[in-house]
Amino acid sequence: MSSPMLDMECRVCGERQVELFLDLGAQPHCNRLIPPALAQVAEPKFPLRAGFCRACTLVQIDHTIPKESMFRDYPYVSGTTRTLVEHFRDSAARLVRRYGLGPDDLVVDIGSNDGTWLKQYRPFGLRTLGVEPAGNVAALATEAGVETLNRFFNAETADVILAGPGRARLVTAAGVFFHLEELHSVVEGVARLLTPDGTFCVQAIYLGGMVENTAFDQIYHEHLCYYTLRSLEELFGRHGLAVHDVGLVPVHGGSLEVHVGFPGAHPVSDAVLAMRAEEERRGYGRIETYRAFAENVQALGRDLRALLERLRAEGRRVHAYGAPAKGATLLNAFGIGPDLVECAVERNPLKFDTLIPGARIPIVDEAATPRPDAYLMLAWNFLDEFLARERAYLEGGGQFIVPVPRLRVIGAADLAPTDTAR
Repeated sequence: MSSPMLDMECRVCGERQVELFLDLGAQPHCNRLIPPALAQVAEPKFPLRAGFCRACTLVQIDHTIPKESMFRDYPYVSGTTRTLVEHFRDSAARLVRRYGLGPDDLVVDIGSNDGTWLKQYRPFGLRTLGVEPAGNVAALATEAGVETLNRFFNAETADVILAGPGRARLVTAAGVFFHLEELHSVVEGVARLLTPDGTFCVQAIYLGGMVENTAFDQIYHEHLCYYTLRSLEELFGRHGLAVHDVGLVPVHGGSLEVHVGFPGAHPVSDAVLAMRAEEERRGYGRIETYRAFAENVQALGRDLRALLERLRAEGRRVHAYGAPAKGATLLNAFGIGPDLVECAVERNPLKFDTLIPGARIPIVDEAATPRPDAYLMLAWNFLDEFLARERAYLEGGGQFIVPVPRLRVIGAADLAPTDTAR
């Protein structure tokens, strides 16, 4: 059985062998939140389709919204989530120890957002530089004392850094590597910027985790590529770089961390060979795996809508917990609007008093909003943090509706016991 081929060149290998496996319909730019004054104005929508390259195995979407439209102003800030702050603190300490970084060494973070990761290097006295295209969050980083270039990272930006701070022992990119419209220019820039013994540490949502967890909501227009180790090795090899270590980190529901450098500069860990074999075993290089994934997405949509419609019929009120970009994908793909989910509560003031694109669900201040009967957990990747934060709400009869990795309803009976002796 074959599927339609997408009219595109693969973003990594350039071949025209990208086969469609999941069509999520026409969707708006998920982070372009709607102000109330424009609530009645139709917003532009774009195809959201995922395909698999039969030549190099990269999974990717075919439609590109220009990066200038998506990232010049951005509502997401890393520092509002305790889980992320702790993750970056642990990552920084681990990388400093592993590569023996010292005070004269430079760390460059691509897509540095509000500087949360770079702040974690302060106890080690390292030189740091962020590169962030969104003016609003770059300003937050600068105000916090994190030196930041407000521009897109590419080969040209690398040359600017080389002419100033110089080469970097460590370049990092967390949660941004799948955003890159200028993919090859970015990797070429990293290759120029690294010292001969330098390392590029990439943390990106792992395609394998998406498949195993039915995490289709990670697919949206900002995320152009979805990586396995195999597809990343194909990309880096084209620029004279090689993966020397790989692992999985729990952030964002399961992320891939790869360490990349010049061939021979670092010993290749056993983990690289092990993950290559595991990906082959799980079929991440075969289109059939992604067709099955698409069928699971369709089943999830049917079940979630049925649950929300039943709760509405029972007169129970449902709010979304958080308004992440991934939530817009889920809501729009399944046709869920304010008739089923009254509002989305947020702690990020940049999102208050706006509407979720497409679904047009109001985003409100969590602190000023009465509790509903149940929350739809759109930010399911931070579920453990939210379970701890909202224990009293759940013990009082509230519920969490968790769509991923499998649809379930969590109440007081599902909570882990606490140590009441303390």
